Amino acid sequence: MQTQMMARPGQAPLRQQYPTTYGALAGLVGMDPNEMDGSVFDPNTAAVRKGAEYTYLPGLVASAIPLGKVGAGIGMLAGMAKSAGRAGDALAAGRTAMPSMSSEASMLQRFVEEKVTAAQTKLMKSKDFAGLKGQERDHALEAVRAKIEKTGVQRSMANLLDAVNGEEDIARSLMQNPAFKINGVVPKSVIDDAVSTRARMRSEPASTPGAKASEEDWKKWGEKHGVNMTITKPQSLGITDLTTKREVQIPGGLEGTFTIPDMFWMKARNIDPSSLPKKTHDELMQKLIRTHEVQNPDQVDMFNRLNFALLSPNAPLTPNEFLAQRMRLTDMDELQALAGRVGETGLSRTAQGQTGVQAASRGGMGVLGTADLGNQAMLAKLILDKPDMFQMAPGETMRDVTMRVMNQVPGLGPKTASLGTPWLNLEKANTSAVDLHMIRNSYERMLDDPVVGDAFRARMAGKLKVEPTTEAILGLPTKRVEDAAIDVIGGSSLSKTYRTKTGELNAIPSVATPEKLAYEPKQLQDFNPFYKRVVDYVDESRGQDPVLELFPEQWRKWDVYRQRLEPHEFAHPDYRLLPRQSWTEMQDALTAHKEAGYTQAKNPVMGETDWRKLYYGKVDPMVLPGVAAGAGAAMLGADYLGQPTRTNNLAPQ
Repeated sequence: MQTQMMARPGQAPLRQQYPTTYGALAGLVGMDPNEMDGSVFDPNTAAVRKGAEYTYLPGLVASAIPLGKVGAGIGMLAGMAKSAGRAGDALAAGRTAMPSMSSEASMLQRFVEEKVTAAQTKLMKSKDFAGLKGQERDHALEAVRAKIEKTGVQRSMANLLDAVNGEEDIARSLMQNPAFKINGVVPKSVIDDAVSTRARMRSEPASTPGAKASEEDWKKWGEKHGVNMTITKPQSLGITDLTTKREVQIPGGLEGTFTIPDMFWMKARNIDPSSLPKKTHDELMQKLIRTHEVQNPDQVDMFNRLNFALLSPNAPLTPNEFLAQRMRLTDMDELQALAGRVGETGLSRTAQGQTGVQAASRGGMGVLGTADLGNQAMLAKLILDKPDMFQMAPGETMRDVTMRVMNQVPGLGPKTASLGTPWLNLEKANTSAVDLHMIRNSYERMLDDPVVGDAFRARMAGKLKVEPTTEAILGLPTKRVEDAAIDVIGGSSLSKTYRTKTGELNAIPSVATPEKLAYEPKQLQDFNPFYKRVVDYVDESRGQDPVLELFPEQWRKWDVYRQRLEPHEFAHPDYRLLPRQSWTEMQDALTAHKEAGYTQAKNPVMGETDWRKLYYGKVDPMVLPGVAAGAGAAMLGADYLGQPTRTNNLAPQ
């Protein structure tokens, strides 16, 4: 970008070559003569300001002309110069070396580029720019250009709502982007891209009866797809939730399994799980385990379960569940097509645009965290090439499967692999993912732990710059201590070379020897001792005669910490039989979750709502655009999951 903005080698800047013309051009685009850059000792400064004085006031009108119409702009400038008196006559006559009309377009373009380059260079040296990261810096530089070229929208909620056709989440996301706060302008190109993407997402037809449909409509729709879409009669557990003062009811009680509507009904009429006795909560978890069991799972099931974890980095639970639903596969053809895209350049960005999961400022749903969507293709390929790597062999446990997965699948490290592999078999999930909830509720105990306490205090003290004592560490602000604990417990793993210099295996455990893997890694990762200790704490909480394995117990504890039930309905086996939700249905359902409080990190979800709104939103299918049936699935199946569609003019650029 900056190479294009620089003057050609050996070519003097316009300000030096034609100072009065330079000033006149500046005035034309609305720059105040008193704000023209330059030292008072610079002989060109006076000429620049004088040129700006000729055109500043008329230029306020002329600046409304798009800079693309440079001929009209220069023509207006010449006309104004001719009527500006003797100095104007000098300008028009060429005594300041005014270029000929044949080069007027390049002159104006060169002027604009020099101003953009100077402004961007100044911005890059500022503290505001230093505080930006990643794409924010690109956006800030784009905003500089938009402000000078007048190709942006003044940053205000009212202006942005008008520019994005009332899509409030897009406007809000653009307002929150720190890159646009600096100059107070949002580039029109960014807005146009977001609006275009959103329109494409909105064109997907609804696939369900919608929230306005009757229970009978939902029942018939489910039967059409071979799925029970009715709510099992709720049964009282004889318990009152002290937080909400409501009677605790569970569809079907604690026997059998849940239907998909049952799960959404529980979310819509949520309770504080701390009101449940441990035995009752264990029985509820056992019912959830039975519900999520997949009979005769295939490789597509493996992918969908692990994909939830692959997509989890920096995505809170509810957005993560929506992301997993949006990206789920339905059959082997889709799995094979996705595996065939391994190595495709820019696959992560392409996938975002084709599925609409990216930030709202780019027209998406805003559920994507920092996961690299390109890793999904490699996961698909590994599952096809080496399916037994993801299964427990005789004598193995789920921890052994986790060891293999975290050393083979890009994007599934120690923590995320521990979140994904339990879903392959919840009943035997003797592993646990240590997340922020677990660390915040464990680090104080670990400071005085008889096994790792000394080492943990030393690591914490080193990060916090205090004495290695519990009192000194806990005497600091809680947020600072928590951040250090998160970094020590969850921020690192142990590793060693897979083979020694002589080519021998470096004491590799039998569950990760070459024949058990799809390929040999250079390094073998393992969990750090503090991470393992938190897992021990979870294991200990199961009691003397546990009825739940380690991961379901962690799930139970998570719900208590969050003060709400999380049935993880996205993983219900029946979803394989149902059509994909349209983008709009999912977006409206996400909005309903937000309104119910499911995206609030610290507040329990206690409000009641309609289960159908949490499922597919409140869209009336009759008002959606008339798009051919199956377009949403075709987009996912052909464009994202299969090879890139070359003839689709809706594909992201």
